[in-house]
Formats: sequence, C-alpha cells, structure tokens
Amino acid sequence: MTFHAGLNVISGASDTGKSYLVEAIDFLLGSGMAPRSIPESRGYVTAELIIEANDGKVFQLTRALQGGDFLLSEIVEGQDATPTALGPRHSAGATDNISSFLLQLVGLQGKRVRKNAQNELQNLSFRNLAHLVMVDEEAIIKKGSPVYSGESTQRTAQAGVFKLLLTDEDDSALVAAKKPAIAKAKLNANLELLGQLLAEYTRELDELTADPAELDDQLEKLRSTIETSEQALGRERAQFEDQERARQAAWISRDEARTRFGEVAALLERFDLLDQHYLSDLERLEAVAEAGYFFAALTTEACPLCGAAAGEHSHSGVDFDGDVDVVRTACDGEIGKVRQLREELSLTVVDLKAEQVALRDRYRVAGERYKSADSRLRDQLTPALSSARVGHSKLLEERQGLQSAISLRDRVADLQHRRDALARDLAAAGGNKDERQGLPPSAVQSFSAKVDELLDDWRFPHEKPVYFDEKSHDLVLGSRRRGEQGKGLRALTHAAFSIALQEVCRGEGRPTVGFVVLDSPLVTFREPDSAEAGLDARSRQEVKQAFYRSLARRAGPDQVIIFENEDPDPGLAGQINAEIFTKRPDQGRAGYFPVRPENPFQDLIA
Repeated sequence: MTFHAGLNVISGASDTGKSYLVEAIDFLLGSGMAPRSIPESRGYVTAELIIEANDGKVFQLTRALQGGDFLLSEIVEGQDATPTALGPRHSAGATDNISSFLLQLVGLQGKRVRKNAQNELQNLSFRNLAHLVMVDEEAIIKKGSPVYSGESTQRTAQAGVFKLLLTDEDDSALVAAKKPAIAKAKLNANLELLGQLLAEYTRELDELTADPAELDDQLEKLRSTIETSEQALGRERAQFEDQERARQAAWISRDEARTRFGEVAALLERFDLLDQHYLSDLERLEAVAEAGYFFAALTTEACPLCGAAAGEHSHSGVDFDGDVDVVRTACDGEIGKVRQLREELSLTVVDLKAEQVALRDRYRVAGERYKSADSRLRDQLTPALSSARVGHSKLLEERQGLQSAISLRDRVADLQHRRDALARDLAAAGGNKDERQGLPPSAVQSFSAKVDELLDDWRFPHEKPVYFDEKSHDLVLGSRRRGEQGKGLRALTHAAFSIALQEVCRGEGRPTVGFVVLDSPLVTFREPDSAEAGLDARSRQEVKQAFYRSLARRAGPDQVIIFENEDPDPGLAGQINAEIFTKRPDQGRAGYFPVRPENPFQDLIA
C-alpha cells in the first residue's frame, strides 16, 4: 500500500483488512502490540514500512510480526543497503532504538517532558505522541480527551507532549523545589481525594464483577466468540447478497420476456394487416387477369367512333392500351410473387407464435424463480441476517462492558499505587512544587480557530464558540464538551482535533510528524448523532463528502490517511489517492491481502 502527499482514502466493506493495516503501521512505528493474527495473514512473517524523510532520504523498516527489534536500511539508488538493528524500546541517551530514530526525523530528539506533579522529567518517546497521529476505530469515538491515550500513568507526560507540539517548548527548565509545609498539606489533601475516588471506583467495580482478575480471560474468550460471530455474519450477508442477485436476475428475465411478448404481439398484428393487403392485391390481379380472358374473347368490330377496323386506327390524346395477352401474363407473374410472399409471411407468423409460447413459459418460470427467491429472502435470509446482526451487536456491547470494567480495574490499581506513593512522600515530609505553566493564550486561540475552521469547512453544524479547555484538555463546542456528544460527533471532532494540530504545527514552522492516520471517522456518523446535530440523511451525506473535499483541498505536503467504509466522491478521483477494497477478486482490489485459493477469505468474497 502506497501513500502520497495529501489525502489518502482506503475504503471498502468490513473484513477487508483496513483495521489490520492500521495496526501494522502502528506496529512498525514502535507499538508493542503486534497486529492481530487473522487467517489472511497466515504465511507472512515480517512487515515493512518505507519512509521518505523531509530531507529526501528514504528508509526502510523491517520487523518480524512476532515483535522484537527492527532492521533499518537507507535506500540509495544503485547501492546495496546495509541494515542496522534498532531496539523496540526508548532508551535515554541512546540512538539505536526506533523511538530515537523517528524523533530525529521529526526534529524532536532530546526533548524532555514532565511526568508527574512533582515535576519529575522523562525523555520524550515517540510513543508519547503516537496516539495523536495514529487514531484507531476505538480511540476516535472515546469520550476522553484526544490529548490522552488512556494510559493513566502517562496523562501528565501526554499533556506535556501536546504543549510541546503547540509551543515547541519542552519541560527541561522545570526544577523540583521542596517546601515541606506546603507539600504536607497538599499531600494530605491529595491522599483524601484519592481515598474518596478509590472508594467510589472500587464500589463501581464491585457492581460490575465479582472477580476482577478473571476479566482478561473473559475478554479473550469473548474476542474469540466475536471473531466466530463476524465470520458467521459474513456468511449470512454473502448468502443474502447472492439471493438478492438471483431475485434481481429473475425480475429482469421476467421483464424481458414480457417486453418481448408485447413486441411479438405487435408484429403479429402488423403481419395480419400485411396479409390482408396481399389478399387484396391477389383479388385485384386475379380480376384483371380474368377480365383479360373475357376481353380476348370479344368479337372484333368496327370502331364506334370513326368506323375504322379494329387495330387500324388511333385517337389523338388517347394512349395505346397495349397487348391484352402481355398484361394478363404480367398479372399471372405478380400473382405468383404475392403468393410466395404470403407463404413466407405465414412461416414468419408461425415462428413468432412459437416464440410467444416460449416467452409465456419463460415469463412463468422467471416469475416462479422470483417468487421463490423473494420468499426465501423474506422468510429465511432476512430474519437470519437480522438475528446475526443483533447477536453480533450484543457481543460487541458485552466486549465494551468488559473493556470498561478492565479500565476501571486498572484505574483502581493506579489509584492504589498513587495513594501508596503519596503516603511514602508524606512520610518523608517532602514534596515538589508544581512550576508548570499553562499554554500561551495565543497557542490556544490559534488551535481553537483551526478546529472551528475545519468543522465549518466540513459543513458540520456545531455550537460556537469552539475553544480548547486547558483543565480537561479537550474541546468545548458552545455549551457542550466534545466528550458529551454522540459517537459520530465525537469521531468527527476527534478527527478535527488531530488534523488541526498538524496544520497549526505545519503553519507555524514547528516540528510535525507529517502524517495523520484516522480509522473510521465517518462510519459512526449515523442517524441518532446526526439527528442530534439537526441533520437529515441528505445533509449527513453532504457533511461526509465535504469532509473528503476539504481534506483533499487543504492537506498540502502532509499525509492525511483515512480508513473508512464509505467511498469518497468519485469527482475527487484526480485530487486524492484512493484505494477501494471491493471484497471481490473479480472487481479491483479485494482487500489488503491478496486472495489465495487456500485462503478462508475466499469463501467470504466469492
């Protein structure tokens, strides 16, 4: 898969490898989570990513799908590349790891950010900012701030990364200053607050599960069940689509038979009129021929006008009638021709009537096929597909509940860890002064204006003003926080957040990663959320196409990579790099992985 500068859209149906591709890109950018194992990936052992840096150099990263180190090669035309190994984890002061390599390309190497309220610092890792440019289908609809990835232990550092990108200033100047009296009071207050939060979260966790330790096993089993459910849903959908095509083919066949029957009936009516004309011509010719026989038998007399003998005179202005025998012979010839034409016409009529009989049979058979296909669709396949969808949706809801419980369990563990750490700090009667400053108002204003500009460009109806709230580190649209919106609205505003951050950094000459990957920013933008925004179906579609047109127009040298189920406007074909996964090997590109005969994916798209 090749991505170009500007807007790149990979669209198509589910189960074509889009999410796998997102996971593979993230994996090659240092994620510790390998792409999930799916049947289509069987036989592949490595993943490769080619990067063109800002200075024009081209690098290739290779990594085993099982994880581990990277192999880095600089691609120079005409030269054999000598790969070097890069470690998968960031290490302070070391350059032989993937994080240091990527930060050097971005121009953020050596930066430090604050990691806790005591102003302890950590070296910037590429993974600290990866979630800002790699947004998967679950993260894009989350209620929390896009600034945070969801790892509670990294919230302070990730807030520092956001500030670093907007201002190009890290936290290196922060110094921990101990003031025991103030530190004790603050620690006591924090301990009390943490105790209250811990009690509340523990009570919520007890309501969700009796054994938090089993949540991971339950989630793993549920993932296997969901995978089986997805395959079953795919089979039901394929059967439904096949039967729908069969019903449509029967309808077309019946309609063609009815149309042709009408054409044949019209031809038979015309041929009947033609036969009547032939009969009239025969009667007329036979009358002329018969009159000629009688005329030849008449007695030759003198002309009653001039008295001359017959055949020996002529009258001025009166043409000679010619020879009666010649006329009679000509009539006999024409009679033969007309009779031949009638015989040919009769044979044609016989053929047409036989075709009418065949058309009646074809119409009847096609009608029976249509009724059978329609009956199966209504009575069997539609209920089965609907049931499979409902069951799959329930499984997804159950997975979401388990994930929420796991998140709550991890939050409780984090709070306990933080409470223990505070208790130790209190025992030491020490503490550090928080000297972190907020974001400059100009940076907040610039970023907020860019988000508002994007939403207007996408024709997305929203409350104003749009501004970035430093307390929650999230957007506020008029009177509502971004996280209080529906899934579809959260996805679109998350996309606006990520793209605005890139455009602001690029426009003000600050370091930028140079790409944004968004998985499914539009797929959840459906009726409930769009109704909440005051959109009907037509307006909702206009927002989606305006989204693509806007990004195609403004992406510039950076890469905006969208993975989506719906295809962009065909009119943008010359302005964007689009790849459509058709799920059918006989129509374009079936999916991310090539279709092989031994591949189970073949059954889903055949």
